[in-house]
Amino acid sequence: MKNRKTIRKISVLVLTACITFFSSAFAQQTPSVSDKTTSPWDKRYYMMNIGDSRELPANEGIAYSSANEAIVAVSGNKVTAKSDGDCLIYATDAGGKREFALITVGWQLQNPVLPYSWKMYVPDDEAHNFGGKIYIYGSLDYSDTFCSPYYISLMTPDLKRWESHGQSFSSFDKDVYQPFPGRILWDSDGHYYNGVYHLYGFFEWKEGEENWTFVLDSDNPMGPFRNFRWVVGDKSGKPVDGISTEVFTDNDGQRYTTYSPTMNAVEDNHAVIARLNAADVIDESSVTDTKPYLKDFYEASSLRRRDDTYYLVYAENCGKITDKNHTPKRLSYATSKNIFGPYTYRGVIITVEDLPGNINIQGSIEHLGDDWYVFYHRGLNGAWNKRSLCVEKISFDNDGLIIPVSPTSSGVAVNGLETSKPIYFNTAVSGKNYFFEDKGETGQVTVQSNAEIGFRYINFSGKEKALTFTGTNLDNIAYIKVFANGRLIGGGRGKGEIALTKVPKGKSELVITVFTTGDVGFESLKFRK
Repeated sequence: MKNRKTIRKISVLVLTACITFFSSAFAQQTPSVSDKTTSPWDKRYYMMNIGDSRELPANEGIAYSSANEAIVAVSGNKVTAKSDGDCLIYATDAGGKREFALITVGWQLQNPVLPYSWKMYVPDDEAHNFGGKIYIYGSLDYSDTFCSPYYISLMTPDLKRWESHGQSFSSFDKDVYQPFPGRILWDSDGHYYNGVYHLYGFFEWKEGEENWTFVLDSDNPMGPFRNFRWVVGDKSGKPVDGISTEVFTDNDGQRYTTYSPTMNAVEDNHAVIARLNAADVIDESSVTDTKPYLKDFYEASSLRRRDDTYYLVYAENCGKITDKNHTPKRLSYATSKNIFGPYTYRGVIITVEDLPGNINIQGSIEHLGDDWYVFYHRGLNGAWNKRSLCVEKISFDNDGLIIPVSPTSSGVAVNGLETSKPIYFNTAVSGKNYFFEDKGETGQVTVQSNAEIGFRYINFSGKEKALTFTGTNLDNIAYIKVFANGRLIGGGRGKGEIALTKVPKGKSELVITVFTTGDVGFESLKFRK
């Protein structure tokens, strides 16, 4: 998520300076309350592979057209992917012509998941399996700030092809009652219950206000969501003060919620669990504190059940929380046989603390079929305001404990990144003496002296003959060595093509060592067979 209310109080001087610095730029890039139509999230986004076809909504009076028939062909409401690239789809009706969808063809599986052209940075990821498909609910980083006035949801049937149907809710939406028009929205969660999809969220905290949780409804898991109301307590009748609200339905149909009450000191960061009835009213007598069980809890508790075990996932601070140490970079968990505990701390699922420049982590676990995955964010190009969705497969030991995983470049691509497509340096996850920069079209890795840059994993065909690089100041490259699973497979001087020999076939960890005479910015690499 973002820094909590409690941290904001302690770091008020620093954060106030940041907010002041960014406020004018954000105001210029964010639509006004009266001009929601300028939202960049009104259109749909689809990923397709060459040869794929799909149907767009068949609305009477709407004609679809393609900006480039060589990439995506349109026939009626059917679109067919023809070649790799991005293509806008237009919809024309009595109101005129508008952008309806952006289709990306041929994007290879990788982390972060979404195509860079979408500019869709989705942090605080809560994943849910509804009807055999994965839906992601989270924040949306946009402009020079954490989060934005928009919620967006994502869907995938297979963790390979992702899509978005546009904004699921916006605080600019004049058709939905809300007390703070245009205010930034912090992390959200989606839920299905009794034939209705719910979206839970809350607004950015302001000095002197509470962090009340709200809920909206829809008949579609991706929205749009309507019917704004507060989540209230059964005894007090007052809105519940808390952040990172997540809702879980147990096997018997009983609903529960876990959230972080707003506290006045960082030492009091904790999560609670409570029963939630059908009308989104919390049973205040059931509120149970998990503080005794969770190590260095920071924010964003998330409940799942596997067999007879409850898994409480949360963002863990790297050590004790203080005014100088308050950045969660570990996604950790605890387990219990009883939903209210006691819970046993089990350790870290995944951490981004070893990735250069990564701001924080938050996420969840969920299954698709028999397999389980961890969904989390990391900063695209190390940018604090471009936290992006990543996915890794996880497994369990014989005791039902999660086997820790490391961040990968390839994500759910079982064998690794394909060498037939460009490999971007912003997918690098290991090495030393380099840092990410949010420059150019896709970002870059900057090397100022000698460096080691690692990718997990690459799917070598064994026929790769050479590789080349794109980037800036490539003339400053003195020498490059290329390793696959620790074995030297190539090297060369300068910015030219690097010859490869005895390339192994199959999944390998690629490591490139670089010796420079000055700064070098690496954007992508390409293999030649």
